[in-house]
Amino acid sequence: MNLQEKIKNGWEISAEGYSRIVQDDFVSPGREIWTELILEKAPRAGRLDILDVGTGPGVFATILTLAGHHVTGIDVSPKMLEQAQQNAARYGVSPRFLLMNSQDLTFSPNSFDLIVSRNVMWIMEHPERAYESWLRALRPGGRMVVFDIGHDQHNFLTEFDHNNAAYIQEYTARFGVPPRISFAPEQYEAARGWKRELKLTYETRPEWDVEVLQKLGCSHVTWDNVALRTAYHKDPDLQEQEKLLFRLCADKP
Repeated sequence: MNLQEKIKNGWEISAEGYSRIVQDDFVSPGREIWTELILEKAPRAGRLDILDVGTGPGVFATILTLAGHHVTGIDVSPKMLEQAQQNAARYGVSPRFLLMNSQDLTFSPNSFDLIVSRNVMWIMEHPERAYESWLRALRPGGRMVVFDIGHDQHNFLTEFDHNNAAYIQEYTARFGVPPRISFAPEQYEAARGWKRELKLTYETRPEWDVEVLQKLGCSHVTWDNVALRTAYHKDPDLQEQEKLLFRLCADKP
């Protein structure tokens, strides 16, 4: 099984469990918080053509459609797309969902005003190629808004490697309950073990992303930490004080 197949299989394993975990994001206050975090960085006012890359269970696709935009959500996992379609239907909307590799978009150039993603870039086998592909799909004056976990090149496999056996043991000992994870503990290697093979596991982020986007010719490349604004979940977090959830914005000239 090559790396891309491992990644796809990992999300097939996680699809149903991950969908359960993010249900808070479809309702208040999560829905309003994420909608605001995205649209306050929109490239312009009015109805937008939006691409949700790596839509997973369809949170962004659903809430942005509810906000009045035309949204396409893509994912490499058929089971994730099934969850996305079910979640969107539950809230009375029907974004367009497509099976597609997030690092090799097949849309025509200049197709979207806004491209959004959450916790997606870190799983790209070829992240530079992914950013280049996303930029090609943006219209001139369009914008990417990328959310992901920040880390330095030494700690993503240890300090931030949630869901492995050591993390589960420490979490349970500290809080008295196991963490919510999207797969059974014995499935860790198949579900996330491939993290060891990913380029961005060993890069400092978002500094790496900023440098790559600037080299690709993006303008107004900025980021901020939105961890406190998204801390509405009741689950305790071992890294709560140090957590960096970055929102990275970049424009296509």
